[in-house]
Amino acid sequence: MHNPVTLRSPRIYASVIALTLLTIGVGAWGGLALGPAALVILFVAVTLTGIPHGAIDHLVAARLWGLAPTWTDQAKFYGGYLALMALYSVLWIVAPAWSLGLFLVMTMYHFGQADLAYWRLPPLPARLLYLSRGLFLLGLPVVAFPGIVDPIFEAIGGVQLLSWPLVATAPDLLFAGLVAQHVGALGLAWPWAAPSERWGAGREALNVAVLTTLFGLVHPLVAFSVYFGGWHALGHILELLRFFRRRGEAMSMAQFYREAALFTLIPFVGLAGLYAATQSFGLENQMIALLFILIAIMTLPHMIVVEKLYREREKKFPTAA
Repeated sequence: MHNPVTLRSPRIYASVIALTLLTIGVGAWGGLALGPAALVILFVAVTLTGIPHGAIDHLVAARLWGLAPTWTDQAKFYGGYLALMALYSVLWIVAPAWSLGLFLVMTMYHFGQADLAYWRLPPLPARLLYLSRGLFLLGLPVVAFPGIVDPIFEAIGGVQLLSWPLVATAPDLLFAGLVAQHVGALGLAWPWAAPSERWGAGREALNVAVLTTLFGLVHPLVAFSVYFGGWHALGHILELLRFFRRRGEAMSMAQFYREAALFTLIPFVGLAGLYAATQSFGLENQMIALLFILIAIMTLPHMIVVEKLYREREKKFPTAA
């Protein structure tokens, strides 16, 4: 049987690395004065792969929970999905700082899981490694460019980043520490990895080097956009194609985008309106903050579906230990 395409497939992986290296070169050369270009890159990443990668959660959930195409079962899914989004929206209003903290922890785990689930570690070391990867990914742009990230955190949750210990006084030390903790976590987890993925240690060493350079040199908004769209979201889309293939329901990339079209278009219309409104009033940081809050609200139910997907895969493909 032909091996299914993943983010680690040679051509896909080489393309993502090339795109990232190109971004590093252009971003480092252009400095930080990117202006509206950074927002354009973020919107492209979010709309091209970011929103679509979660836009067929209803189809995935139907397979995972055995939901039938009946009004009752559809109400269960959409009702639960929307209820979680509504509850999290209320939490953002009443406790924005706590909501931001919850979002950061969820995103750490979610990003780490998507990146490293293929190592097929036992549950406890796997979860710890996921959090280490997420801390590495989210922490680097924060400590590399605290002056840029601080007003965004302030707009999102009223959090004053520059008041955190060492962020303003020793950001280079924090940066090195974030890289070191993840390199150490990878080294400790590597002996537990599935035998077929042992060679993945070399690939992850390259990934860490490339992503460290990306987040260390490039405007944090652009760096996040490249990672989110080119690494995380694209990787998840390819994982979904594998998911349907394992169930005997082959889905092409074109079919995926057709299925995802409706739930991609709806948020896109909202984002376009948000961009137009905030640009009219010159509220760039507020626009970015609202965009990340919207992503956070959609991430909570999406993460539950993804967690179920990976747990089902763990049952079929046992861990290495």
